[in-house]
Amino acid sequence: MSTSYLGFLPYRIPILIGAVGLLSACATPYSEAPTATNFPSSKQLKLQAGAHWNAIAGNTAETLMKSLRLGGGCVAATPECTRIYVRPPADPSAFAQAFRSSFITALVNSGVSVAKSPRGATEIDFEIQAVKFSPRRPDGRFYSATVIYGGLWGLAGVWDSASPGAAGALAVGAFDAYRWLTSEWASGPTPQMEVIVTVSASDGNQYLGRATNVYYVADSDALLYAPPPVLYNIPVRGGE
Repeated sequence: MSTSYLGFLPYRIPILIGAVGLLSACATPYSEAPTATNFPSSKQLKLQAGAHWNAIAGNTAETLMKSLRLGGGCVAATPECTRIYVRPPADPSAFAQAFRSSFITALVNSGVSVAKSPRGATEIDFEIQAVKFSPRRPDGRFYSATVIYGGLWGLAGVWDSASPGAAGALAVGAFDAYRWLTSEWASGPTPQMEVIVTVSASDGNQYLGRATNVYYVADSDALLYAPPPVLYNIPVRGGE
């Protein structure tokens, strides 16, 4: 390869990269099936503690109260006061029971009249559906070398001239900065388990309010969101 060609090669590289980029981004004007595309990047909370259950129950109660215009400490005997009855969950998983309890607590503490029986009250139903997706789903998260490692390289000259104690302190500071920058992200890969929580208010004829939220669930906690196993009593006769 001649020297003149080598000198011209650096100018060709950006052109080649641009051409490849254009080709990879193009699609034919007609196809037998739609082209798969990604949704815009979004965030979804991951439930990992009982405090998280309490928090989302409170948020859901607040959303439903705004929808139904509840609260204000009304007196149950007055006509303008809407009484609420929260039905027990159809599948009494550990999460469902705790969610209902926290949901009722949030309503009562906000001044909503919560009845112990459904008679004459607006009924609240909630559905909890746990779904399992494929493993190792990629998300939009990445570790920015510019943001995270830029600070480390900027301290390289200081480390070279600093004492061992100072260098150690700088290393700890860099690690703390890394944790601070990534603290919003849940650890580990994208969970396979997700839970869909839907709360509905109805008067028997129509829906009056409704709220649906989706959360990630730690895969190791899947049993907390599943209904308890059904136990069958099988009579056993002697000698059989």
